[in-house]
Amino acid sequence: MNKEQFLNELDNRLRLIPVDDRLDAIEYYDGYISDMELTGDEDVVAKLGTPKEVAKSIIEQCTQKHIENTEEQKTVKGKATVLWLTILGIISLPLSLPLGIAAVAVVLALGIALLAILLSLVITAVAIAAAGFASIFWGVMVPGIGQKFFTIGAGLIMAGLGIALTYALIIFVKAFFRSIFRNKKVRETRYE
Repeated sequence: MNKEQFLNELDNRLRLIPVDDRLDAIEYYDGYISDMELTGDEDVVAKLGTPKEVAKSIIEQCTQKHIENTEEQKTVKGKATVLWLTILGIISLPLSLPLGIAAVAVVLALGIALLAILLSLVITAVAIAAAGFASIFWGVMVPGIGQKFFTIGAGLIMAGLGIALTYALIIFVKAFFRSIFRNKKVRETRYE
């Protein structure tokens, strides 16, 4: 196989690598074969090996070179990203720290407000029941039979409504807190 045949077959086998690398390899082997000073149609394959073997070697070298370049770029890029995030974290600390404290305070305030609302609803229901019992007691002391029935009836309605509301709110509050803490336990066991 002469020089031109060798280089043509090598070029065909190097179609998988980038054009720049392929042209560099062909140019290198063209010069290398010329420097060997082969006389006439001496067999290039005997000196260098088959174009298939040479192409395989070139492809391996190009692949290794690109892998090393990619890893080097990733390492440099990763270090630069960490550096920038650290710098941004330090610079943003005077702003982010108060915002974080404010966010915690808002969540805490919302929790306290929710507890206050639930407690006030229970207290209101108990107060309605107490007002009903007081109205029953007051109805006994009122002069006139019509007023007594009206006051005692209104007191019974208020007492029943107050007791029912108190009972319903206590069940609701228990279920509410049970669901919050059950979900918290589920989340904790999921992440362990």
